[in-house]
Formats: sequence, structure tokens, C-alpha cells
Amino acid sequence: MKSKHLPLIVFAVGIVAFIGGCTPTTTLDTVRAPVINETLVADVSVLQEAQSLLESAALAENPDTTMLDAALLFASAGDLRKSAEVLAMIVSDQLKDQQYIEFSLFSAELDLRLAEPTKAISRLQQDRLQLISAGFNPRLSRRILSLTSEANFALGNHEQGLLDAIELVKQLRKQQDIRVVHNTIWQQLSQMPYSYLEQGQNHPNWLLSGWLQLAALDRDYQNNRQDQTQALNNWQQRWKNHPAAKIEPSALKIGLRKDAPPAQVALLLPLQEQYEVPSYTLLNGFMGAYYQFLANNQTSEIPQIRIYDTSAQSMQAAYNNAIADGAKMIIGPLRQSEVEELMPLQSLPVPTLTLNRVDANSKSQPDNLFQFGLSARDEMKQIADRAWRHGQRNVLVIAPDNSWGIDAGDFFNRYWSDKGGKVVSQVSYPTSVNDFTELLKAPLQIDLSEQRGVKLRRFINSRIQHEARRRQDLDLVVVLGYPVKARQIKPALDFLYASDLPVVATSHLYNGTEQVGLDRDLSDVEFSTMPWTLPGQLTQELQPDERLHTAYRHLYAVGHDAFLIYRNLDAMQYQTAVPLFGATGLLTLSEGVVVRQQKWAKFDKGKVIEIQP
Repeated sequence: MKSKHLPLIVFAVGIVAFIGGCTPTTTLDTVRAPVINETLVADVSVLQEAQSLLESAALAENPDTTMLDAALLFASAGDLRKSAEVLAMIVSDQLKDQQYIEFSLFSAELDLRLAEPTKAISRLQQDRLQLISAGFNPRLSRRILSLTSEANFALGNHEQGLLDAIELVKQLRKQQDIRVVHNTIWQQLSQMPYSYLEQGQNHPNWLLSGWLQLAALDRDYQNNRQDQTQALNNWQQRWKNHPAAKIEPSALKIGLRKDAPPAQVALLLPLQEQYEVPSYTLLNGFMGAYYQFLANNQTSEIPQIRIYDTSAQSMQAAYNNAIADGAKMIIGPLRQSEVEELMPLQSLPVPTLTLNRVDANSKSQPDNLFQFGLSARDEMKQIADRAWRHGQRNVLVIAPDNSWGIDAGDFFNRYWSDKGGKVVSQVSYPTSVNDFTELLKAPLQIDLSEQRGVKLRRFINSRIQHEARRRQDLDLVVVLGYPVKARQIKPALDFLYASDLPVVATSHLYNGTEQVGLDRDLSDVEFSTMPWTLPGQLTQELQPDERLHTAYRHLYAVGHDAFLIYRNLDAMQYQTAVPLFGATGLLTLSEGVVVRQQKWAKFDKGKVIEIQP
């Protein structure tokens, strides 16, 4: 590499997939750590330098080596796509071993940053890299192991990712480096279904068995910190020689320092008229979690729960009465209009967890206010991010013409456009429609194809056989709607020559009750879903009334998670906190808003199966 380019590469911050403190070198100390700048603003001067270097490659003595230098510069400047394009031009067989190692590891790290873990794994398993890896020094071997672990996690090969990370720990010596990997292991375990954690009782790998049992205990006592502390101390005594007993994950240490949850809690709910059913459904979910806590409680103080009806009095009056009665935390209000009344305030006297979200552009909200609710925007963002990772760019959105459908569709349109995607067409359907065939002809351009067929027969030959075709510039269909409508939309798409198009939907599609006969019409539809709807996710399955509408069954899960958040709200505010495994999703706190990360599933011949994000 020419010396004039070296300072630019050294200047950039190298990334390491697992352990930032262990940037590796090779045996000969000549392979550079990859440099990837993931900031939103590209460095124009470095981009120009990279482009100049790329243009000189054709005349260089070793063009592949020069292009590798250019790719590194593009990445250091923040243009990851251009860097990947340049790497694809390199004939790796022409590289010497040192450059080949650099090329392979940089390519794998870039693949992971571009959400292409399959490519990363493939690069790391190349025969040539495997052959020369025997000569790697320990630091380079750790780097490959960390990349492999990250790629396996990204692919959903969670157990192999955990085993890779456990193997990585064996090769580390510094306590801070071990804790970084332990934090990653704990982060992954916090997202695992409870049914997997239970396998720790009989797992053949001793180290992984210990991790799984530790995570299962932590999940068992999610709502009861005193019993949780005792259970974790007991684990530590039984597993004295386990790495996690010697160097705890940071989040676990924080968990043992949590203050006691508020002893008196007030629920503010509109219990009358049109809000009666949703309010009582949510309340049943909350009290179900409360009674589950009582059944498992051995040492903790029993919290006092008081309920205030915001249908019988104003929200402000109910709030003030609750404070006067000694409430140390407020859960509610439920109506969005009542949440909006709280937003202009500077602060609230006690922590207040709302049961609805105000998705405003302003990020400012009162101190002590925490918003929680089933915002469709969370799901639309996750759908968009997943589609982007899968390389889908042109989308058809089908949404109901009610308030939540319009808001969610518009949000997706803006968010998708900001990412660089294109909403090719957006269909807003009335809830009264029962036949989507005519409604979807235009966005699929079937009508234009049919018109072309009529013209051919009219002006060329009346005997011409013409079969209509859909437009070919679509990559994905995004559907919003409840099961009754979705079961009409998917067959209509199939009928209109779009059976090969991937279809994704929101959690409105499924309420935890399988209806194999009816749901055969939804075969191959993928959807984001709440963990409670899938078996084996929670420590105890939720049992909302099966007669309830899907929206209300999900509200039952909101009530369950409101109790979970109440018991863990202080811990959620730590920077190193791991997600809470809730019924509605993996719960994290961001700028006073509880964000839900949902699971993914698909319909397969009417049955629901979990899939990877």
C-alpha cells in the first residue's frame, strides 16, 4: 500500500465483532484491522481519496491489492456499499496469504455490518482461510472466532453462537475482555424462549448448561427481585467454578442492586361504556401477572393495587386522588387523549407508566413519564428494517382506511423512503370490502395488462391468446389487517398472478389461537408476532378469553407486561440493561418510551411456526 494512504486508514476506528479491547494482529503483524465508519455523515475527503486510489488500480503493479486498499478507504469514509462493490471486483486467488487474510476478515466484518451473515460465514469457512489459520497467532484466532459467533447469532444459530462465544472466553485473559463477551452472551440469552433455557438442566455442554440455568432462574424471578437475588446466589454457590460466577455480566450485577419496586400502585382505567371491555381485559392481564407473582413470592413485600375509574371522574382528578391516597407509581391512563394531557407538563410527582403511546415528532416529555402501548409504528419499523436486510426495495402496502391503518401506512412510507426504498403503490381499503380482486388489480397493473390484451385482439388478431401479467417491479407486499381481511387479501394476490411475491403482515394477523382450516389461505405469509402467541416463549402461557377479538387478546398481554415493567422500571433505565422478555415483545426503554421488539412467524399449511427475523 502506498504510504500516503496509510494515515487515512490508521485514523479510522477499526471494528471488532465481539471484543473492542482485543483488536487482533497476524503473526507477521502486517494485516491491518478493518476500518469501518458507520456514522451517518460520510467523510468526503476520504471518499475522494478512495475513488482516486480505485481509479489507479488498473495501472497498478498489483491491482487487487490496490483495490483492497480502496475498499478499506471507502469503508473508513462511511460508504459501506461502495466498499462491498470494490471487494466484489477483487480476484482473491491473486492475493498473497497476508492480503488474503485481510481481505477475508474485512469482507466478513463488512458482510455483518450490511446484514449479510450468510456471506460472512461462507467467507470464514473458505478452504484457503481454514488451511492457513493453523499459523495464526492467538489474537487473530480470537478475532475469527468472534466473527463466527456474531454471524451465527445473526443467522439464528443461537446455540452455535453461544458455544463460539464460550470458546472465545477460554482464550481471553483480561477481565474486562471476558466481561464484554459475557455481556454479549447474556444479551443473547435474554432474548431466548424460556423453553430453550430449560434445556440447561440436561445440556451436555457443562459451560452452556450453567449459562442456561442461570438465565432460566433470572427469567423465573423477573418480577421478584428478592427471590431472584436468593436464587442467583444459590446458583453461584453451585457453580463456583463457572466463568459467569467469577465474572458476572454487567446487567446481572445491576439487577442485584435494584431498589425495591413501589409498594403502592394505582391503575387509571376507563371502566365504563365503550372502554369497558378493553379496560377490563387489560386489567385481567395485569392482575393475572400479579397473582402469578403472589403464587411464586416467598420473601418480597406484597404490593398494594388500587384502581381508579377515569370514566367516573376526569383523568386529572383520578391522578390527583391516587397521589393523595399514597400511590408511589401510576399505571395509566389508557385513552390516548388522556396521555396527551400529560405531555405538556414538565414533570410528574411519581413514575407514571401510560398504557397508550403518543407518537409525536417531539421527543420531549415530562420527567417521570414512561410511555407504553401497542404502537403499530414499532412493527412497521421492524418490518421495514427486516425487508431492507433481505434486499427488498420496492413495496406494495395494503392497509385499512381507519385511523391506525392510515397512520401506520403513512409512517411506513416515510420511514421506507428515508432508508432509500420505494413504496410503489399504497392501497387503503374500507373495512366493508369482501372481494379484494378488483381493488388490487390497479396497483398490480393487471388492468393495464388486460387492456393490452384487448388491444392486441382488436387490432392484430382476435384469436390471440393473452394471459394477463402483474407488474414485475415489486419485491414485497406489506399487509395490515385482522385475520378476516388478510384471509381475503392473500388469495386475491394469488389469483392476480402475485403468488410468488413475499407477503409480510403485522401482529394483528394472529391472536395465539390456531385455526388451521381457515389459515390455509394465509400459507407462506410471514408476520411479526408477540411472544405470548407462540408456545414455549414465556415461563407461563397466557390464557386470555378465546372469545375476545384479536385486539383485545393483545390488550390482555399489555396488562401482563404493564406489571412486568412496573416491577423492573428502575433496572430498565440503566444503560447496560438487557431487554425484558415480555408477552408483547422484548422490552427496552428509549427516551422515556418502552420499545417492543417482536418475534417472527409464518403460516405453513395453516399452522404457525416461528422463523428468524
